[in-house]
This record gives sequence, C-alpha cells and structure tokens, in this order.
Amino acid sequence: MDSRILDRIDAPSDLNPLTPDELAQVAQEVRDTIISVITERGGHLASNLGVIELTLALHRVFDSPNDSIVWDTTNQLYAHKLVTGRRDEFSDIRLQGGISGFGEPSESPHDTLCAGHAGTGLSIALGIAQSATNRESDTWTIAVVGDGAMTSGSSFEALNNIVHLNPQRMIVVLNDNGMSISENIGFLTNWRKRLITHPQYQAMIRRMTDLSKRVPTGELIYQLVKSLNDGVESFILPTMFWNEMGFRYLGPVDGHDLTQLEDTLRQAKQTTGAVPVIHVVTHKGHGYEPAEDDPVKFHQPSSPLGSSTGAPTYSKVFAQTVSRLMREDNSVVGISAAMLEGTGLAEVREEFPDRVFDVGIAEQHAVSMAAGMASTGLNPFVSIYSTFLQRAFDQVVHDVCLQNLPVTLIADRAGIVGEDGKTHHGAFDLSYLRCLPNAVVAAPINENDLQHLIHTAYLYQGPFAIRIARGTATGTPLDDELREMPIGKGYVVKEGGDVAIFALGKPAGAALEAAERLADFGIDCSVINPLFVKPLDVELILDTARKTHRIVTIEENVLAGGFGSAVLEVLSEAGLEDVSVHRIGMPDSFVEHGTAEAQRHELYLDADGIVQQVLSAFFPGGQPLTTGSKSDERTAAAD
Repeated sequence: MDSRILDRIDAPSDLNPLTPDELAQVAQEVRDTIISVITERGGHLASNLGVIELTLALHRVFDSPNDSIVWDTTNQLYAHKLVTGRRDEFSDIRLQGGISGFGEPSESPHDTLCAGHAGTGLSIALGIAQSATNRESDTWTIAVVGDGAMTSGSSFEALNNIVHLNPQRMIVVLNDNGMSISENIGFLTNWRKRLITHPQYQAMIRRMTDLSKRVPTGELIYQLVKSLNDGVESFILPTMFWNEMGFRYLGPVDGHDLTQLEDTLRQAKQTTGAVPVIHVVTHKGHGYEPAEDDPVKFHQPSSPLGSSTGAPTYSKVFAQTVSRLMREDNSVVGISAAMLEGTGLAEVREEFPDRVFDVGIAEQHAVSMAAGMASTGLNPFVSIYSTFLQRAFDQVVHDVCLQNLPVTLIADRAGIVGEDGKTHHGAFDLSYLRCLPNAVVAAPINENDLQHLIHTAYLYQGPFAIRIARGTATGTPLDDELREMPIGKGYVVKEGGDVAIFALGKPAGAALEAAERLADFGIDCSVINPLFVKPLDVELILDTARKTHRIVTIEENVLAGGFGSAVLEVLSEAGLEDVSVHRIGMPDSFVEHGTAEAQRHELYLDADGIVQQVLSAFFPGGQPLTTGSKSDERTAAAD
C-alpha cells in the first residue's frame, strides 16, 4: 500500500513540487485526517473542512513564515498545522500538553498570532504590513477573513484604515461561506437580497422571461436573462462595493478549486495600486456530508449539549426561563452576537422570531442596542459568552450602567471552558463587572437558582449580570413557580464551625465534596453560597468570620479583583484583622487548553485541591486523604 503524500509534507515548501493530482490527494488526506481526529476528539470541524484547498494554495503561492498569513480567529488552522510540521502531533490537538486548536506562535513560526476573537485579523495584518513598509521589506502580508467576521465593527475600522494607508504588499482574502457560527446577518448579506428581490428588478426579469417564451429566439433571451441575474448577484454587486471602498476586487473564486485559487493569488501579487480583495467562495464542512448538511451543529461538535443523566445545560435553563417570561410579557426580548445556538436562544427564536435578535459578531453593538431598547421600556436579555462580553466593556459602562438601565447580561461560558483554552476561558467577568456602579452581579450554584435569578433580573429596574458555567448543570429539580430572590443575600448550604468555604457558582459542588472529606480529619466545614458578588451579603460574611475566623473563597475567576478580593475588602472595612482568608481561583496568567477536569485539578478547584488547600492553609499538620494528587505540578492559583 502506498504511503500518504501528507506524511512527506514537513514544511509548506514540500507542497511546491507536487502535481495537480498529487495536490488533490493531499487535500483529501488532510480532510480525512481532520474528520478522523476531530469527530473523536472534538474541536472546530466544519470551518476547517471549508478552507483546506485555500490553505494549500496560500502556502504554494506565498513563502511562510517570511510572508505573514494572518487568519482572523485562527480556529480554522487545522490544515495549516498539518502542513507546517505538526502532523505527528495533530492527534493530540486541544489535549493538555498537545497542540492548540487555535494559532499559537510558541508552537510554530508559521502561526502569526494566537486569536480566538473574530474581527481582529485585518487590524493585525495591517500592522504587520505597515511595519514591512516602514522597514522596506519585500515580504507579503495576507489577511484571511471570514464573511462572519465582516459583521464585526472592528473589521470595518480596519478596512477604512487599510484604504487610507494602502500598503503595497498586502492582500485581503475574503473567505465567504455565508456563515460565522450562526447564519450570517447584516447589510452585506441583505444588500444582494434587496436588489435581486426589488419589485422593479423582478418585474424586469419576468417581462424578459415571458418574452423569451413568445419569440423564436426565446432560448437565447432566456440565457441572457439568466446571465443578467447571475451577473448582478455574483459580479456587479461585490465588485462595485469593494471598488467603491477603495480596494481592487478579484473574484468570486471557487474556494475548492486549487488551480483557480493559485492563479488568482498570483494575479493579486501582480496587482498595483489599491490593495486587492480576493473573494473566495467556500462551503463550510466541504467533503463531509454531515457537516455540509448542518454546518452549525458541526461547527464545534464537542460543544456541551447536556448529560446522559438528563441534566440540562445552564444555557438551556436560561433559554427555557426566558421563553417562559416572553410568554407572559411582550416586553421581554433576547439578544446575542452570532451565538444563538450556544446560548440557547435559537430555540427561543423559533417561538418568538420577532423578539430574538442575532446582531452578528458585534458585541459592542449588542449591548448598546439593548440599552436603547431598555430606555423605551423593553426588558432585554443579552446572552454573550464571557470571553466575548469583555469586548463590550465600554458599552456596559457607558450605555448601560451609567444610564442605570434594566439590561440583563448573561455571561455564558464563565470560568473554565476546557479545550478551547486561553482565548476562551471566562476568567475576568467578575473583576470587570464588580467595579461598575449600579451593577448587580450574581452567579447561581445550580439551575434552580439560575431560573430564580433570571426572574429576579426581569423584575429589577437596573443593570443585572448573571454568569453561568459551560456545560451540564447539577441536576437540581426546578421549582414550578419562579420567585424573586433578595438581592445581595446568600445562604448557608452546610453548617460548620471550624472553616467557612464561600463557593461561588460552579465550584460549590467540589466544595461540598471537600467538606465531607475534611470531616474525616475532624474539621467541621460550613459551605456557603454567596450567590451575589455585588452587592455582597456583608452581614453573612461578617457573622461567619466572627464565628469561624477561617474563611476560604473559591471562584472560577482571576483572583485579582474577583469575589475573594471583595470579601477581603469587607473584612478590612470592618476591622476584622484576626480573620484568616485563603482565596482559591484562577492565576495571574492565561490558562492553556486541556480538559476542564484537568484544569480544575491544576488550579485547586476540584475537591482534592480544596482539601489540600484547607489543610495547608489552616491545619498544616494534616495530610490529604488522596495520595495521587500531583500537587507539585499544579499552578499556583491560591493565596
């Protein structure tokens, strides 16, 4: 049996001597490898299958890493990794110690940057291209940006500046697959629809079609009509748009035809004057029928859908509760930023198509739009992943909190997110939300608390943020009736007199397990659900501190400025200097990819880690019951 050609590709230059047939074989071998690994391991599947031929063409025409290929978002670099020396490591992608699922310059000089947020690629590419110009370098900079990222305002800021600076050795490749994660929206998508569905345009097409049926040369006229329709859709509109902006438009190009791709890329290198934009049309999931048929589902097949035990995800509970409120009150609306499926709002939109809004990859706009809605009496719920919500910080400050408007922010995927790694952990939302005047910030311990918090936010007349964890909830039964929770009040889950563990949100389950293990050491632990980070339950904190004099705080947020810091502030203001506080949380560093279980173990956020931390902080003579803990390998993420 012949060996794979891919096994002989150790660097992009190894692609250059291949014949067209050999290139096609490599493309299929890359596709087979990605499907085999990702369907078993999890990761971004459909987007990577759509850019295999484009990746090979880019590496054949340009000289990476001397030439810089800047991919917006970088979650579609699997083919790139396979042909840039990481073929043998690919089976461990996204695993702890394995290669990243995103670009990672520490892995390879061929990775220009590590980016997991769409809309940054054009700006970064312009910076690199302008640097080359200033240094009088003859290297090329190629920005590969998806049409989904073109819903991001930062992309248009960059386009405006690219036209202004007009770097001579920069090329923009628009990867047009009609998708981000959800189906794309926005004026670029709707512009074409508006023209080809305009009544006068349609009337003209109908008249010419009718004429073609009545005259001898009808078939010729019919073909003319068809050509006109196709021409308007595929040539006139994009050419006019990009040329009017100040670019040189090339395309559209079949993104799965290697010869077309290479010819057009080489043509772009010969273009003088304006920066060329190559419009490449690709099919997300190309070559794998399940992903072609359902590119949303197969964007990232590893995304949590719930557990086999029947427990829903937190996102699902959020969506169900918002749907319940929508049925009772027409003022309730939902907003997300190209994340309807992940946040659960896709199902809500099926029932309420006019009250759920996907604004595209435009988190800043989403929050400001919600503020506008709230100012007129609507009750908007804005659900955005924590890592993306931080992009809208100024809008949360200026448009929501400063105006004291009743906008509810759902920071989904808050805390540890596992294999997506450092670009996607929701590690900062407590810190950046807790500092804002007028804001209420809460984190539920289980799905029942979540539904009541959503109801409480609905009733509250001001900014309200709720952070929820990725994945399956606890399986706690849901109350039939929604109730309003007292704002700024936590509650005791388990009584104890020796140590008090304040466990915020997701870590509460591990804290309860740790308390049971510590009982075997004769240590009586209370476990407290603070529920609110702002305002804090000051009375509960002070009463507990005076009782135990030993407090542990646990949070899946960076320690700087988080929940533990808030507790220290309360104790300091009260003058309780004899209370020992030990904080457990995420470190002052970016947490790499791996399983969520392994990450929590390294950060002392599992039951083993909590037991060890309580013993070492307050009872140094004790030893953990588990002998297999690799404490010397853990990240220092605790005081």
